[in-house]
Amino acid sequence: MTVGFSGDPEASWSILLEADLDEAPDPAAVAARMSGASVSFPNIGPAPSVVAPSTWDETRAGFADSRYTEGDPLVRVALAHKRLMIAAHHGAVDGLGLVALLGIALGEPVSSSATGVAQRAPDRSYLLNAADRLREAVFTPPTRVQPTRSGHETGDHLVSRELRRTKLGSTRLTAAALHATRAWNAAHGAAHDRVVAAIGASWRGGADPLPEAASALLRLRMPVGADENAVRVLLANAAPEAGFPSAQNLVARLGMRLLAPRLGSTFLASNLGVVKAGVRAVRFYPSASGRSGVAFGVVTTGEFTTVTLRARRRDFGADAAAELLDLLCDRAVVEDGTPR
Repeated sequence: MTVGFSGDPEASWSILLEADLDEAPDPAAVAARMSGASVSFPNIGPAPSVVAPSTWDETRAGFADSRYTEGDPLVRVALAHKRLMIAAHHGAVDGLGLVALLGIALGEPVSSSATGVAQRAPDRSYLLNAADRLREAVFTPPTRVQPTRSGHETGDHLVSRELRRTKLGSTRLTAAALHATRAWNAAHGAAHDRVVAAIGASWRGGADPLPEAASALLRLRMPVGADENAVRVLLANAAPEAGFPSAQNLVARLGMRLLAPRLGSTFLASNLGVVKAGVRAVRFYPSASGRSGVAFGVVTTGEFTTVTLRARRRDFGADAAAELLDLLCDRAVVEDGTPR
């Protein structure tokens, strides 16, 4: 039985964090620390096993695409020499929860500059929000990042780019994703006048992250012609969504299935901030769901800022996914002035 989680029924809800390490850790020590975490934090389920994959890319794809089933660990861990991969069900931990698991796996403290949205509160109830989303889906669905194909492949492409350390906060990331979406759709003869950005956030900050789920979501309807300054104002004044229905809510699940092609946002952007950890670089892949199935992730560690894209294989080929990510990176670097 698949683990229940409200939202897009097609999504695996598996989020990933990859770290490039300075030294190869002892797999037995990593396994022991992760086992201890499952005792202290039962939300992550049974102790995860630590696998040593011979084919890293295939393991990453499996971690990202495979659904979580009842009784299985809700955290997956892989090691390959100086690389560490942690995946988790988004109902068990959020992005900052993955950062916490990174610290547990390495046996050292980690932190993030992410501030969270604890000082904000939803400005309306879930029911009112759901009614608005339903009305939007029926009459004015958000712009979709234009697919380049109509296939039957399952799962997602996971693409990453490594930049020199650059100032890429949530405002600049969202603005760059907005620019990339407009440029992409214009080049493919598609409209881009109703872009809606979903911003992945957390109710807590990253100063002392815990392997728990405290996800929050901001949703920004972008005016035509919005630039980075407009995004900054929208983001500063956005109220978090009031939440989601239970995965056992049959009415909600049926509605999501019927309206899935029109629900959700144009893209999701999630920034884990500046992560302080004894690693060379970190890559974060949020969950891609909703109308476009496109998600961008950013982490800055040490000398590097990594930018990732997650996109459905059925809608985008590998080359198309890489091109879309490059559009965002080129815009972000131009705005910051930092060479790639």
